[in-house]
Amino acid sequence: MASNIQTKKVFFGMGTVNSITVFEDAEEALSAAKDRVKELDCKLSAYAHDSEICNINKNAGISPVKVSKDTFRIIKHSVMYSEFTDGYFDITSRPLSQLWKQAMKCGENPDSMQISQAKELIDYKNIIFDNENRTIMLRKKDQQLDLGAIAKGYAADEVRKLLLSYGVRNAVINFGGTIINIGPARKIGLQKPFASNGKTYASIKITDGKSVVTSGIYEQFRIIDNNLIHHITDIRTGYPANSGLIAVTLIGNNAEELDALATSAFIIGADNSLKLLKIRNIDAIFITDKQEIYATKKIKNEIIAAK
Repeated sequence: MASNIQTKKVFFGMGTVNSITVFEDAEEALSAAKDRVKELDCKLSAYAHDSEICNINKNAGISPVKVSKDTFRIIKHSVMYSEFTDGYFDITSRPLSQLWKQAMKCGENPDSMQISQAKELIDYKNIIFDNENRTIMLRKKDQQLDLGAIAKGYAADEVRKLLLSYGVRNAVINFGGTIINIGPARKIGLQKPFASNGKTYASIKITDGKSVVTSGIYEQFRIIDNNLIHHITDIRTGYPANSGLIAVTLIGNNAEELDALATSAFIIGADNSLKLLKIRNIDAIFITDKQEIYATKKIKNEIIAAK
């Protein structure tokens, strides 16, 4: 029976493990989807030395770089989210985030001078676009882009479009916790913070076309000098975000938008981010550092507690 058919692709890309599950015979569509993600990864990675992002970073303060339509589009969108969040979302924050990633690696906090110097390099307004020639340039030397807070969402949205173009109508896309449902309503498990992978605290039912994105600190952190240090930095302070949250889950129609705004909501905090999320018709679930769970009214009734 066709309803029992399930095909799946699991592969690494965009800095995470990706899975695409299709509940119908769709090997060709799955292969095309994997190829599309790999293509995007080659363009958008801040770590691959020959990527378009790395090329922009290498030429910061020197010269503009010709880029693909994908790279131009996602950076344009990133600036839009920066403006919408009053700068809390900023893809030029790589110099700062790299400092704290190094701190987690070596177990020693950066000094105040390093933090101050990194903050000086962060400003999305220093991204220069040439629409006619499709080039991008960073105004200051040593500035760096990192699309880690938006690229998975962009890739997931692109894969959704591709699968639909192949006629796929029943699938789940899961790119490292950035999830899109295609077809019948499904229950999606919500990872319990600081618990073993796959252990959930609840699940939610999402309908056709809905996306779920979670931003949290429980997968990348380290205790240094009795403080929990993590990878989500607040560019205003220069330090890891301290909004009283350990996880934010957003539910909406656009995975790229949710990816960007989940990071921003985590930094801004539950109360202050609700106005922004309401404007975009996005539902949210917040987990505080006291393990309290809060949800927006619309999604509250869809949460099913884990047994």
